[in-house]
Amino acid sequence: MTRFLLFLVFFCPVFFLFAYNSGYGYDATEYLIIARSLNRGHELYDFIPTKSYLLYSSTNVLLNLLGGYNHVSVSALITLLAAGVLVSTYCAARMFGERAALIAVVLNAICCFFMEMNFLEPESWIAIFGLNAFALVARTKTSRWGHWLGAGTLLGLAMCFKSVAAFYVAGFGAFIGLLWLTGRLTFWLMVGRGLLVLAGFFIPLLLSALYFYTTNRLNEHLEWTYIYPFGGYPSHTLFLVKFLIKLGWLLVLLLISFVLVWQRPYRNLYQQTPALWLALILAGFASIAMLKTQASHYFFPAAVFLSLHLGFLADRWLLHRYPQQQVAARRLLLGGAVLGSLTIISLLLYRPKEIKRLFSVTDYAWEGELGGFIRQVAGPTGKVLLVDNAMSLYLLSDREPNVPFINTEMQTTHYIKSHPNTYGQALADTNLKMVIFGNRSSVIDDSTTINQPANAYALRQLRTGLSKHFVSVKDPRFGLTYWVRK
Repeated sequence: MTRFLLFLVFFCPVFFLFAYNSGYGYDATEYLIIARSLNRGHELYDFIPTKSYLLYSSTNVLLNLLGGYNHVSVSALITLLAAGVLVSTYCAARMFGERAALIAVVLNAICCFFMEMNFLEPESWIAIFGLNAFALVARTKTSRWGHWLGAGTLLGLAMCFKSVAAFYVAGFGAFIGLLWLTGRLTFWLMVGRGLLVLAGFFIPLLLSALYFYTTNRLNEHLEWTYIYPFGGYPSHTLFLVKFLIKLGWLLVLLLISFVLVWQRPYRNLYQQTPALWLALILAGFASIAMLKTQASHYFFPAAVFLSLHLGFLADRWLLHRYPQQQVAARRLLLGGAVLGSLTIISLLLYRPKEIKRLFSVTDYAWEGELGGFIRQVAGPTGKVLLVDNAMSLYLLSDREPNVPFINTEMQTTHYIKSHPNTYGQALADTNLKMVIFGNRSSVIDDSTTINQPANAYALRQLRTGLSKHFVSVKDPRFGLTYWVRK
């Protein structure tokens, strides 16, 4: 426990610095803009969310407690979430032994750096709830019915942050079925535990639905929490190469581990340890999300459980090769050097310049100047419309759009299909004072569907409205061409 606390004390300031120097990030900017809108009288679903509602409401509450919407507060929240992942990892892996738990913690700490947890991603929340649900039921011989119900409730809360938590529920179901198939549970115990997990899972979801029903937002809640994430989000492989390079260190370790685990001593250990079955099953089901997109943060809910597997296997390998009292410090240092070398190689292959985030402090003074310029052009109450990856300017300028979406990603394409006149109405609105494009060549964020009829029609409306109501301006104080109302 002492070594874990010392590691946590070392990790938190280093990760805070890394997160602070990373900026807000593309996804996190959208989370922050919608969360901040709740402070200003907006309701949930006034803007189209990309994630489930609890991410935005919790972000708003926690950032207000931490000091508001600024880089220090956001970085502090990110660091608290990462620390929560490590604490949850330690609690989940402690049943395998102190050293196994510490190895798992170190691996998940590295994963936080390489899987975009330095941004405000909901996968931190998913991992925290998932690991604690695992810890509740992993000791299957002693777990009570309340443990299974509690685990399901934790997974239901995770679902209120991001819909991929449903894969954990499927993993729990597969694990319970496997316990029955191997004779560790009777049929009715299997059914009972499965129903308890499902009951716990649906408690937060039904309470959420009831709340949005009473506030006349049930249709929007169902659409953006369930229908679109599972049925509307298209698959692609845009980030596959980046994923393979960025996480090469972890993939190498996993390849070695899966070769090692088939050897008889380790295979027997795994056969006798159902908790490891659950960890690997949860990792496998969580990996299904990678079929949609291979962004590294999508792999984090799987990686936190793979780290439990790697921590257990590494600990047992050390016990097998060397009696515990003979594991010299130099051997542990050698293992750490190998792991460090793999991560450094992955970093150098992916993006070497990111190393400077650990040795510098970014000056964000330019953000205030840029935001002030936009406020000056738009006026005290004017709206601005950002059509592509200039989205961060909403946050910097303290402004909001007059359309119900923050970016022009895939969920906006989905919205445009049933609201084809959105851009035309927005540009005709005299409250809209300024239109800004980023530097994306495809004009909108969703480059995969730019030529689909709905988007093509919407973009024609955009061009027509710009020529009719706006004039383009170039100002040396602002790096992008922008449009102001005639």
